[in-house]
Amino acid sequence: MSKHPLNRIDRKWHLLPLALLLSTSAHAEESGAKAEAGEDEVSVDQSVDGFTELEDAQPGAQGKIEERAWLTWGYVPAEGYTPNETLELSYTGKGRFRNTEIDFAQYFEHDDVDNSSGFILGWMQRWVKDGGRKSPIPSVGTLTEYYLRTPGLIKLPAFGPGATVGDHFAEIVTVAKYLGPGTLYLNGEAQIQLFNSQICVNEDDVAIQPADAPDQNGSAAPNYDGCDYWAPLTLVARIGYKLPIIHDKLDLVVDITHETNEFSTQTASFTLPEPEKHYPYEMANISAIWHINDHWTLSPGVLFGLDGREETPQYEAGVFLLHE
Repeated sequence: MSKHPLNRIDRKWHLLPLALLLSTSAHAEESGAKAEAGEDEVSVDQSVDGFTELEDAQPGAQGKIEERAWLTWGYVPAEGYTPNETLELSYTGKGRFRNTEIDFAQYFEHDDVDNSSGFILGWMQRWVKDGGRKSPIPSVGTLTEYYLRTPGLIKLPAFGPGATVGDHFAEIVTVAKYLGPGTLYLNGEAQIQLFNSQICVNEDDVAIQPADAPDQNGSAAPNYDGCDYWAPLTLVARIGYKLPIIHDKLDLVVDITHETNEFSTQTASFTLPEPEKHYPYEMANISAIWHINDHWTLSPGVLFGLDGREETPQYEAGVFLLHE
């Protein structure tokens, strides 16, 4: 048998049609499995299932329910340690509703001043799907959320601020685009405060109900010198990037947030000549996303303040868990 190099190359070319057939078949099976699961390529690439507040504007698998959990431990100099958790159920529709996701979440937070507990109702809609890496068309989506205070708890002394924070309504607009090896995300958020607009503490910095706060200024503003006033509108701008490290297995996500303060600076008065000033927050977040298998995702991460102020979290570390 000849061992001439050209003969070896010739035998390899004879095997090429078989290799192409096997490759095409494997790709078709993979695409078919994803289609059967109701996942499109953009959703798979651009979903950010991690320990981050970055919104991705991507729906889940069609007709499927996803369970998510965030467990966090943080420290805010003005509030102390702030353990909190969020549990969420999400459902993505089918057919004409394949780009629609409905969310229901329960939130709880504790710190040295107060406790907060509420339900979050959400509607995520992807209006435009990314046209691909060679297209200028990005993904565009919105997330509409309503925060509902937990009935029954809002009148308890330990949940005083939970009673005064009031319900609030938020609208988040997301633009996501393939850029380089990963995806770039831009978030813009507006949150409107509803109902009660005071948060009160006594002279020992213990949260109390607004009705129990001493009225030291008569009918003039501010009504309660021991209260902060929630800002009627909070604005957030966030930019982030998701970098695949190992395809379909490991991703790295980083983002930076600028957020206006949720409190308004009070008007100076005779009894409050130098009211506390409230400034915007500057924060950064980094997280790793590990896709354990087709059903489980685990993401550790950490958020840290950039401005060094007492109101800004010094850090928040935790994990995110997804089951689908």
